[in-house]
Amino acid sequence: MLKKQLEKLLNLAIPEKFFLSIVLFLFGVFISSFLNFNLGLWIAVVFLIFSSVFTFEEFLFKKRIFLSIYLIVFSLGFFYFQFYEFYQQKHSSLFLNGSSLSNIEAVIVSLPVYQEKTVELEAKLLLPYQGKILIKTNQYFQHFQYGDKIIFSGKFEEPKSFNDFDYKSYLAKSNIYSIVKYPKIEIQNHHQGFWLKDFLYQLRVSFQKQVDKIFKEPQSSFLNGLLLGDKRNLDKNLEIMLQKTGTIHLIALSGFNITIITAAVFAFLLSLGIARPKAFWLVVIFVFCFVILTGASASVVRAGIMGIVFVLSQKIGKPYQIRNALFFAAFIMLLLNPKILRFDFGFQLSFAATLGLIYLLPFFNNLFKVEKGGFLKWQEIVATTFAAQIFVLPILILRFGYISIISPITNVLIISLIPYTMLLGFIAVLLSYLSLWLGIIFGFAAHTLLSLEIKIINLFGSLKFAVINFGKYSELVFWLSLLIFISYLIYKQKRKYEFISIKK
Repeated sequence: MLKKQLEKLLNLAIPEKFFLSIVLFLFGVFISSFLNFNLGLWIAVVFLIFSSVFTFEEFLFKKRIFLSIYLIVFSLGFFYFQFYEFYQQKHSSLFLNGSSLSNIEAVIVSLPVYQEKTVELEAKLLLPYQGKILIKTNQYFQHFQYGDKIIFSGKFEEPKSFNDFDYKSYLAKSNIYSIVKYPKIEIQNHHQGFWLKDFLYQLRVSFQKQVDKIFKEPQSSFLNGLLLGDKRNLDKNLEIMLQKTGTIHLIALSGFNITIITAAVFAFLLSLGIARPKAFWLVVIFVFCFVILTGASASVVRAGIMGIVFVLSQKIGKPYQIRNALFFAAFIMLLLNPKILRFDFGFQLSFAATLGLIYLLPFFNNLFKVEKGGFLKWQEIVATTFAAQIFVLPILILRFGYISIISPITNVLIISLIPYTMLLGFIAVLLSYLSLWLGIIFGFAAHTLLSLEIKIINLFGSLKFAVINFGKYSELVFWLSLLIFISYLIYKQKRKYEFISIKK
């Protein structure tokens, strides 16, 4: 039986072998991320040597070599994660942990994150030191911004996990291995970062200020969340309600959010009678502008790519071709940073939501009898929501320990309003640069929609049966769910190969 399955594996067409090779590379990266660094490095070397010898042997005796190539690809993925980790740690601030240093120079390399009592600054150390660090300060009176050159004194500490959250790994995905808490900071100079990124962040900050001028709370912070992923001023109670209703993705700028928004914009353009090829390029322009507006951070760029991949699937209409494009896009992203596969929540949501839309959307379109034409009818909203959410469920369970059973209902009610809200809010902000009163008047419609959406979220979030809490069993549920989904994907692949064999 095993021999028969191996024969089927080896007889795959070249595109399928290419796809399987990428999957095995990703799997190698994933497995490697769980192992101790030194142990993993040695295992990877052994894997690579074994696979190379096996390939040479196969080639020497003129036998099939694809099985050996698969082993090599898996080993390369395994080794690549270890090599990346080794290189980043070698060029990091890891070796400074435990040291108290004075007059350290650094440049802020991302937007400051303002929390209740602290400001978090991601900074790159300048020579003679190197690497990135996270600075936590309570100096609210200082206006920190991207590109500021700062000088500080403090103690370098190793990040520690808390409340079952692997904070150390979370920071490590951004190549941050040290935290400096409450140092004395002085700003020496401004605009010392990359000029384009500096411009984009200045644009984002300006946009946030205009939103705050036009809309009152909580509508302004909710719109900033929708358009920019900014949760800085979001009411804590509203944030809890967003989590309980499964709509937190709306303000997270995750791939799930951008994919849903992209799908809505694409459907809207098609409803206007615009041909699919033209609609596709208009959506690409929309995603590009959206990414630029939000500051073009790495996570948002990845999410934008996933959104474009989904629209490409709707343009091509061939799930297996777009499946290859999706996995190839993930492969390129992992070459740039392999840690995102396991430690980047946004990337996981992006990938899973797009995969769900590619594989399950046709099924739910048939189930709910979605008709072509029109814009976001309830059947289309339900189909899109279910297709995306089913694949992200295991990730949400693992991350939060619970799932929202009212999420589909809440999303169906809100998602149809979100594209209009974002469009009207965006136009209102643009008009406010010409005249503040013009922006306020035009923003009335967006304000009404924002108020309605917040009321829906608060109404459903206050229900006692809104969530199912898995507690300590959340990890077990995650792995069981993952096993079911992998089995489903294998079944789909098997059905495809059987169909091809019958045709032949």
